[in-house]
Parts: sequence; C-alpha cells; structure tokens
Amino acid sequence: MSGLFDNIHPELDQAGAIEILATDFQDLESDSDYYMAVSHLVNFPGQFANEALLNFLGRVSTESAVLLAQRKAVEVLARLGVTQAQAKIASFLDSSDIYMVENAAWALAQIGCQDQAVHQRLIRLLHDSTQNQRVLIQSLSKLSVFAALPTITSLMDHEKSSVRGAAIAATIHLSGDRTRLADLADHLYVANQMDRQSAVQDVIDAGGIELMSSLLQAPISPAFRMRAVRALVDRSSGEQLKNSALSAVDQVLRDDPRLITVLHHYGDPLPTQLLVEGLFHPDFSRGYLSMQTLLDRDPDEVWTHVWSSWHKKAHNDYGAHYFMMHLFGLIRNWSHEALASIHDILSDAIRDRRPQFRKSPSAALLSFAILFPGQCDHFLKDGLTTVMQPFWDFRYTSLLLLQSPELSQIRSQNLDVVSNLSQSDPDYFVRWKAQSILQYT
Repeated sequence: MSGLFDNIHPELDQAGAIEILATDFQDLESDSDYYMAVSHLVNFPGQFANEALLNFLGRVSTESAVLLAQRKAVEVLARLGVTQAQAKIASFLDSSDIYMVENAAWALAQIGCQDQAVHQRLIRLLHDSTQNQRVLIQSLSKLSVFAALPTITSLMDHEKSSVRGAAIAATIHLSGDRTRLADLADHLYVANQMDRQSAVQDVIDAGGIELMSSLLQAPISPAFRMRAVRALVDRSSGEQLKNSALSAVDQVLRDDPRLITVLHHYGDPLPTQLLVEGLFHPDFSRGYLSMQTLLDRDPDEVWTHVWSSWHKKAHNDYGAHYFMMHLFGLIRNWSHEALASIHDILSDAIRDRRPQFRKSPSAALLSFAILFPGQCDHFLKDGLTTVMQPFWDFRYTSLLLLQSPELSQIRSQNLDVVSNLSQSDPDYFVRWKAQSILQYT
C-alpha cells in the first residue's frame, strides 16, 4: 500500500536506509535519521528491508528517537504485509508506551493476525481506558474477533464520540445489528473536527451507504467525503448505485459551500477581511462558513482582500488555496481587472502538481470553465488523457464539464477520447462518467 508522501527522499536508496538503521545512535547526523530511514524502507518491499526493520525493533534503547522510529517500524512492517513480524509486533502490546500499543494493535489487524491468544490480549486492553480504545475496537473488528462483541457493545454509549462510533460500527460488522447506524450521522456534525473525520471512517466501516446524504453535507475536507463515497461504493453494487455514485462524486468535486451544513455562526457581521482570513482556518466548518458569507459580499471588496491575501500567503496555503479556487467560480461579476488576475491564478493552479495541493487543480478547472468557457479547450483535452493528467479527479472533472451545454462543441470533438476513457481508464468513476456521457449523446 503506497502513499503520496512515501518517497520524499528519492536520493536515499535501500542500502543507505539500512546502513542508517545499523548506525549507533551517537553517530547519527540527526536524531530524525532513524525515523527517516524506517519510513523510506516502505518503498523497498523484500527480504532486506524486512530484516533491517525487524532487527531495528530488537534494539533496546531509552532514546526517544529510537522509540519513535520503532513505532514507525511497526507500521511499515504492517504496510509491507510482513506476516513473519507478527510475534514481534504482538510483543509490543505489553509496552508501557500507549502509542506503541496503538501501533501494534493497528499493525496486527493489517497483517491479519489470527492468533487467539493475541486476540484475548487485545480484548483485555480494551478494558483499559488509558489505551486508544478506538483503535483497539477497529482492530478487533477488522480481525472479526466475535469474542470481543460483548466488550465492544458495552462501549456504544462511551462519552467520546470517536469511541462510541467505532463501537457502533464494529457491532454492526460483527453482529449485523444496524439499530444504532443513524447515530453515526450525528457524529458527522460534532464540534471537534477530528471526531467528525473519525465518524467518516465509522460510516465506512459500518457500510452505511444509507448515510450518504449526511456525508455529503458534513463540514469536513472534501478528501474525507470522497474517500467515503468510494469506500461505500466499493462495498455495494447495482446499476442504480452507479447513478447515485456519480451524483455524489459530482457534488463533492463541485463542493458548493451552500450545500454544506456548517456548525458555526457569526453573531455580528464580520468585516470582509476577516472572512477571507477564515479561509485559512483549520476547521473546515469555519472555512465553509466564510465561503457562504463571502458570496453575499460586494465582489470588488472581496477581490481587494483576496488579492492581498493571495500574495501574502494564500498561494502557499493548501486549504485557503483550495477554497479560493472555488470562490473564483462562485462569484460571477468580478471586475475586468480582477478577472485578468484570476485567469492567471486559475491557469497556474490547474497545472499545479504539488502533492499538498491535490484538491486545487480540479477546483480551478471548474472555475476556469465557468469564467472563461471559450478558453478551456486545451485544458480539457489535456485533462482527458492519462498521459497528460495522472490524477483521476481531474479527468473526471474534465468529463463533468463536457456535460455543460456551453461546451457541447468540445464534447462533440472529443467523443472518441470519451469512448476510450469509458473502456480503459484505470479509475472506475472516470469510466462510469464517460459511459454516462456517451449514453446521452
């Protein structure tokens, strides 16, 4: 299982990473070298990396740099699927470090541990409130440990929504009793954003496709909503599902803030400058509230503060950057001066390949097509090929735009490309979208 940020040290090869792990702590160039080397070995599945990681786990040390890297090594071994590491990983369930216990429990679930003795240890840990009960519940559920059901069920009314949600999802998985499923919808709107994000995973684990509407309106990052849509679709089937799935993907990508249920409200009207600052807030509920409110402000005033913020910091803040890409398309009556600058900003954002800004290119393309429909043909043509556009959501967005009446000519000119995507695109959402275009052409 690879991740977008796994290979952030391309200059470091496997031998170099293994050499670092064999180096004495006092001889390291940096305290973070062990962690870097362990993390990097996920890119080299095989015997040499596995042995190096297992040997490193056997190192006895009180140095925080070693302990932190050992926690990471447990994770990496699980991601690499190293089942022979099971016994060593299980031994860390007795660690005094609750974070190592958490990583060990997660890792054992990932590698599919079927040792009944280990299962009993996990159940006993679940009675310890100092441990991460959420991860323990998820691990036991993933391993289908039915013996854990009585203990898990007893936590369905836990004071923490993250523990309650995990217990409800696990109970549904282990027993089939969906009585408490609706509770998970409420968890999508709790005050703490991390708990809202946890609720998304609980809905996924419960197979709660009935809660799709609540998911789509939840004030969380669109990345979490999209992950939930895909995961729930993966667990379901049927032609009707395909249509509802495409509708859900469309909604997440368009991400109209007026369709999001925000949790915060302004007592008194805020100055436009502070609303623009709200786009930087780490809580998406506040970001969406700022977006909703800015849509009712004078476009010239909005542009003054957006332009200033863009140069100061928004161009390099992936959250505010994303919101601004959508904001540009949602406000239609920008001044000519603003439009000239917005044209350049959106053009650059469409081509942006920075990993942290993955959400922005599609959002920028949507706004560009709204504001400059006669100038987006080259972006769309590039977006309809896996060679020029490796990200599925951008290809999907390109197809979504081809459905617009204003772009009917471009659609007619690219039907062969659409037909090819409908059959051979590696992402099934893109294939389905292409098929839906051909169906109504």
